[in-house]
Amino acid sequence: MAERQGGFVEQKSDRGEESASVTLRVPAKTFKTALAALETLGTVTYRNVEGEDVTEQYIDVEARLKNKIVLRDRLKQLLEKATDVKDILAIETELNRVQGDIDSMEGRIKSLKGQVEYATVTLSLERKAILGPLGYLFKGLWWGVEKLFVIRE
Repeated sequence: MAERQGGFVEQKSDRGEESASVTLRVPAKTFKTALAALETLGTVTYRNVEGEDVTEQYIDVEARLKNKIVLRDRLKQLLEKATDVKDILAIETELNRVQGDIDSMEGRIKSLKGQVEYATVTLSLERKAILGPLGYLFKGLWWGVEKLFVIRE
């Protein structure tokens, strides 16, 4: 289903045929269609839909990334002009740190774009128990005992 919507399965775990948990990533534009398709699988017992605006985070990381790139370029220029070994080592150390920051920020931007482009759907599935004759007997007894204490919730 996720692949038909243009998405993919991010995580899956199960307990045999008893229950399963699946995390799907579906394109944000097909989120409502995917949700409707999932609801046809069985009875929905709980639903929680949340949204998070990551615009501010994206703009902040992008601005810091631009500044780090400018700093990296300045450090490269300084490195070309440096003649003392001590200065070269200091500039290279700082250049490596700045490049690490740039790589980290580029990864964060990629992650934020993924959050915008794909919606995450976590689905928990449980097989409905099919009662046998004794199961129905005890279910009826439990209903009777429960009504002795609680008539209406």
